[in-house]
Amino acid sequence: MKKTILIAGLIAAGISNVHADDNKWSGTGTLGFSTTSGNTDPTTDVAGLAGKFENNNWITTASLDILQADSNGVDTADRYILAIKEGYKFSEKDYVFFSTRYENDNFTAFDYTWTNAVGWGHKFIDNDDKRLITEIGIGYKTSAFDIDRSKRSGTVVTGKLDFMHKFNDTMSFEDVLLIESTSDNTFVQNDAGLSFKVSDKAAIKLAHQWRYNSDAPVGTYGTDRLFSANLVYGF
Repeated sequence: MKKTILIAGLIAAGISNVHADDNKWSGTGTLGFSTTSGNTDPTTDVAGLAGKFENNNWITTASLDILQADSNGVDTADRYILAIKEGYKFSEKDYVFFSTRYENDNFTAFDYTWTNAVGWGHKFIDNDDKRLITEIGIGYKTSAFDIDRSKRSGTVVTGKLDFMHKFNDTMSFEDVLLIESTSDNTFVQNDAGLSFKVSDKAAIKLAHQWRYNSDAPVGTYGTDRLFSANLVYGF
Protein backbone atom coordinates (compact mmCIF):
# COMPACT_ATOMS: atom_id res chain seq x y z
CA MET A 1 0.00 0.00 0.00
CA LYS A 2 2.83 2.40 0.78
CA LYS A 3 4.21 1.82 -2.73
CA THR A 4 0.91 2.70 -4.38
CA ILE A 5 0.52 5.83 -2.25
CA LEU A 6 4.04 6.91 -3.27
CA ILE A 7 3.29 6.34 -6.96
CA ALA A 8 0.04 8.31 -6.64
CA GLY A 9 1.98 11.16 -5.11
CA LEU A 10 4.52 11.16 -7.91
CA ILE A 11 1.77 11.24 -10.54
CA ALA A 12 0.02 14.09 -8.75
CA ALA A 13 3.29 16.02 -8.58
CA GLY A 14 3.91 15.42 -12.28
CA ILE A 15 0.40 16.54 -13.16
CA SER A 16 0.87 19.82 -11.33
CA ASN A 17 4.33 20.56 -12.76
CA VAL A 18 4.48 19.30 -16.38
CA HIS A 19 3.33 22.05 -18.76
CA ALA A 20 2.50 24.10 -15.66
CA ASP A 21 2.72 27.39 -17.54
CA ASP A 22 -0.10 26.32 -19.85
CA ASN A 23 -2.38 25.55 -16.89
CA LYS A 24 -4.57 23.18 -18.91
CA TRP A 25 -4.40 20.12 -16.72
CA SER A 26 -7.60 18.42 -15.63
CA GLY A 27 -8.11 15.26 -13.67
CA THR A 28 -10.14 13.06 -11.35
CA GLY A 29 -9.65 11.14 -8.13
CA THR A 30 -11.75 8.05 -7.41
CA LEU A 31 -12.49 6.07 -4.26
CA GLY A 32 -14.98 3.23 -4.04
CA PHE A 33 -16.06 -0.21 -2.92
CA SER A 34 -16.84 -3.19 -5.09
CA THR A 35 -17.90 -6.79 -5.49
CA THR A 36 -15.86 -9.02 -7.77
CA SER A 37 -15.75 -12.44 -9.40
CA GLY A 38 -12.79 -14.27 -10.91
CA ASN A 39 -9.28 -14.01 -9.49
CA THR A 40 -10.20 -11.58 -6.68
CA ASP A 41 -12.25 -11.82 -3.48
CA PRO A 42 -15.87 -10.63 -3.14
CA THR A 43 -15.22 -7.44 -1.13
CA THR A 44 -12.67 -5.05 -2.57
CA ASP A 45 -11.58 -1.43 -2.27
CA VAL A 46 -10.74 0.55 -5.40
CA ALA A 47 -9.00 3.87 -5.91
CA GLY A 48 -7.81 5.83 -8.90
CA LEU A 49 -6.07 9.00 -9.96
CA ALA A 50 -6.06 10.33 -13.53
CA GLY A 51 -4.84 13.52 -15.17
CA LYS A 52 -4.87 14.96 -18.69
CA PHE A 53 -3.13 17.89 -20.36
CA GLU A 54 -3.92 19.12 -23.86
CA ASN A 55 -3.05 22.20 -25.90
CA ASN A 56 -2.71 22.92 -29.61
CA ASN A 57 0.25 20.54 -29.99
CA TRP A 58 0.43 18.04 -27.14
CA ILE A 59 -1.72 15.49 -25.34
CA THR A 60 -0.43 14.00 -22.08
CA THR A 61 -2.32 11.54 -19.88
CA ALA A 62 -1.33 9.72 -16.69
CA SER A 63 -3.34 7.38 -14.49
CA LEU A 64 -2.98 5.08 -11.52
CA ASP A 65 -5.62 2.46 -10.64
CA ILE A 66 -5.49 0.47 -7.41
CA LEU A 67 -7.49 -2.61 -6.38
CA GLN A 68 -6.99 -4.06 -2.90
CA ALA A 69 -8.78 -6.39 -0.48
CA ASP A 70 -8.01 -8.08 2.82
CA SER A 71 -9.63 -10.66 5.06
CA ASN A 72 -8.89 -10.59 8.79
CA GLY A 73 -5.79 -8.50 8.14
CA VAL A 74 -4.49 -10.76 5.35
CA ASP A 75 -4.21 -9.28 1.86
CA THR A 76 -6.30 -11.16 -0.69
CA ALA A 77 -6.06 -8.78 -3.65
CA ASP A 78 -3.38 -6.27 -4.58
CA ARG A 79 -3.24 -4.80 -8.07
CA TYR A 80 -2.03 -1.48 -9.39
CA ILE A 81 -1.87 -0.22 -12.96
CA LEU A 82 0.24 2.75 -14.01
CA ALA A 83 -0.33 4.17 -17.51
CA ILE A 84 1.27 7.19 -19.21
CA LYS A 85 0.78 8.51 -22.75
CA GLU A 86 2.45 11.38 -24.60
CA GLY A 87 0.94 12.43 -27.93
CA TYR A 88 1.78 15.01 -30.59
CA LYS A 89 -1.08 16.49 -32.63
CA PHE A 90 -0.43 16.99 -36.35
CA SER A 91 -4.03 18.08 -37.01
CA GLU A 92 -7.11 18.98 -35.01
CA LYS A 93 -8.32 15.38 -35.04
CA ASP A 94 -5.17 13.25 -35.48
CA TYR A 95 -2.11 12.60 -33.33
CA VAL A 96 0.78 10.21 -32.90
CA PHE A 97 1.63 8.88 -29.46
CA PHE A 98 3.94 6.85 -27.26
CA SER A 99 2.31 4.95 -24.40
CA THR A 100 3.55 2.79 -21.55
CA ARG A 101 1.37 0.65 -19.27
CA TYR A 102 2.65 -1.29 -16.26
CA GLU A 103 0.44 -3.66 -14.28
CA ASN A 104 1.50 -5.40 -11.07
CA ASP A 105 -0.76 -8.03 -9.50
CA ASN A 106 0.26 -10.13 -6.52
CA PHE A 107 -2.69 -12.52 -6.67
CA THR A 108 -2.87 -13.76 -10.26
CA ALA A 109 -0.57 -15.91 -12.37
CA PHE A 110 0.90 -12.79 -14.01
CA ASP A 111 3.34 -11.16 -11.60
CA TYR A 112 3.45 -8.12 -13.89
CA THR A 113 2.94 -7.02 -17.48
CA TRP A 114 4.62 -4.07 -19.16
CA THR A 115 3.51 -2.73 -22.55
CA ASN A 116 5.21 0.02 -24.57
CA ALA A 117 3.72 1.13 -27.89
CA VAL A 118 3.75 3.85 -30.53
CA GLY A 119 0.73 4.58 -32.66
CA TRP A 120 -1.88 6.87 -34.14
CA GLY A 121 -5.03 8.32 -32.60
CA HIS A 122 -8.09 9.90 -34.20
CA LYS A 123 -10.79 12.07 -32.63
CA PHE A 124 -14.12 11.49 -34.33
CA ILE A 125 -15.78 13.82 -31.83
CA ASP A 126 -14.50 15.43 -28.64
CA ASN A 127 -16.52 18.05 -26.79
CA ASP A 128 -18.21 18.54 -23.42
CA ASP A 129 -21.23 16.42 -24.38
CA LYS A 130 -19.78 13.61 -26.51
CA ARG A 131 -16.45 11.88 -27.10
CA LEU A 132 -15.36 9.17 -29.50
CA ILE A 133 -11.60 8.63 -29.83
CA THR A 134 -9.79 5.62 -31.27
CA GLU A 135 -6.14 4.57 -31.08
CA ILE A 136 -4.10 1.82 -32.71
CA GLY A 137 -0.46 1.04 -32.01
CA ILE A 138 2.36 -1.46 -32.16
CA GLY A 139 5.06 -2.12 -29.63
CA TYR A 140 6.64 -4.58 -27.21
CA LYS A 141 5.08 -6.39 -24.25
CA THR A 142 6.67 -8.34 -21.41
CA SER A 143 4.65 -10.70 -19.21
CA ALA A 144 6.22 -12.17 -16.07
CA PHE A 145 4.68 -15.31 -14.60
CA ASP A 146 4.37 -15.69 -10.85
CA ILE A 147 4.39 -19.50 -10.87
CA ASP A 148 7.90 -20.17 -12.23
CA ARG A 149 9.27 -16.58 -12.42
CA SER A 150 9.65 -16.90 -16.20
CA LYS A 151 9.07 -14.07 -18.68
CA ARG A 152 7.49 -13.91 -22.10
CA SER A 153 8.20 -10.97 -24.42
CA GLY A 154 7.25 -10.08 -27.96
CA THR A 155 5.52 -7.77 -30.39
CA VAL A 156 2.13 -6.43 -29.34
CA VAL A 157 -0.64 -4.73 -31.29
CA THR A 158 -2.73 -2.35 -29.20
CA GLY A 159 -6.13 -0.79 -29.71
CA LYS A 160 -8.25 1.61 -27.68
CA LEU A 161 -11.77 3.01 -27.96
CA ASP A 162 -12.76 5.92 -25.69
CA PHE A 163 -16.47 6.83 -25.67
CA MET A 164 -18.52 9.30 -23.60
CA HIS A 165 -22.08 10.56 -23.86
CA LYS A 166 -23.61 13.20 -21.61
CA PHE A 167 -27.36 12.71 -21.27
CA ASN A 168 -27.97 15.93 -19.35
CA ASP A 169 -26.28 18.21 -16.84
CA THR A 170 -26.41 15.44 -14.21
CA MET A 171 -25.94 12.05 -15.89
CA SER A 172 -23.27 10.75 -18.28
CA PHE A 173 -22.00 7.39 -19.57
CA GLU A 174 -18.40 6.43 -20.34
CA ASP A 175 -16.87 3.31 -21.88
CA VAL A 176 -13.17 2.63 -22.51
CA LEU A 177 -12.08 -0.51 -24.36
CA LEU A 178 -8.40 -1.56 -24.33
CA ILE A 179 -6.91 -4.43 -26.36
CA GLU A 180 -3.33 -5.78 -26.24
CA SER A 181 -2.75 -8.70 -28.59
CA THR A 182 0.44 -10.78 -28.87
CA SER A 183 1.13 -14.10 -30.58
CA ASP A 184 0.57 -15.89 -27.25
CA ASN A 185 -2.29 -14.03 -25.62
CA THR A 186 -4.92 -11.37 -26.21
CA PHE A 187 -5.75 -9.16 -23.25
CA VAL A 188 -8.98 -7.15 -23.25
CA GLN A 189 -10.18 -4.69 -20.63
CA ASN A 190 -13.45 -2.79 -20.82
CA ASP A 191 -14.38 -0.10 -18.29
CA ALA A 192 -17.96 1.17 -18.36
CA GLY A 193 -19.46 3.66 -15.95
CA LEU A 194 -22.64 5.65 -15.35
CA SER A 195 -22.00 8.90 -13.46
CA PHE A 196 -24.42 11.10 -11.53
CA LYS A 197 -23.17 14.58 -10.75
CA VAL A 198 -23.86 15.74 -7.18
CA SER A 199 -21.91 19.03 -7.25
CA ASP A 200 -19.64 21.05 -9.53
CA LYS A 201 -16.68 18.84 -8.56
CA ALA A 202 -18.14 15.57 -7.27
CA ALA A 203 -20.07 12.67 -8.80
CA ILE A 204 -21.28 9.18 -7.91
CA LYS A 205 -20.17 6.59 -10.46
CA LEU A 206 -21.50 3.05 -10.88
CA ALA A 207 -18.82 1.13 -12.76
CA HIS A 208 -18.27 -2.27 -14.32
CA GLN A 209 -14.85 -3.57 -15.39
CA TRP A 210 -14.44 -6.67 -17.55
CA ARG A 211 -10.99 -8.22 -18.09
CA TYR A 212 -10.16 -11.16 -20.34
CA ASN A 213 -7.04 -13.19 -21.19
CA SER A 214 -7.40 -15.59 -24.11
CA ASP A 215 -4.58 -17.82 -22.82
CA ALA A 216 -4.89 -17.66 -19.03
CA PRO A 217 -2.34 -19.79 -17.15
CA VAL A 218 -3.53 -23.09 -15.68
CA GLY A 219 -5.32 -22.64 -12.37
CA THR A 220 -6.55 -19.10 -13.04
CA TYR A 221 -9.70 -17.61 -14.54
CA GLY A 222 -9.58 -16.16 -18.01
CA THR A 223 -12.22 -13.59 -17.12
CA ASP A 224 -12.52 -11.11 -14.25
CA ARG A 225 -15.46 -8.83 -13.49
CA LEU A 226 -15.48 -5.89 -11.11
CA PHE A 227 -18.61 -4.00 -10.07
CA SER A 228 -18.02 -0.86 -8.01
CA ALA A 229 -19.75 2.20 -6.56
CA ASN A 230 -17.40 5.18 -6.48
CA LEU A 231 -17.08 8.77 -5.39
CA VAL A 232 -15.32 10.76 -8.13
CA TYR A 233 -13.82 14.19 -7.49
CA GLY A 234 -12.74 16.42 -10.37
CA PHE A 235 -9.88 18.91 -10.30
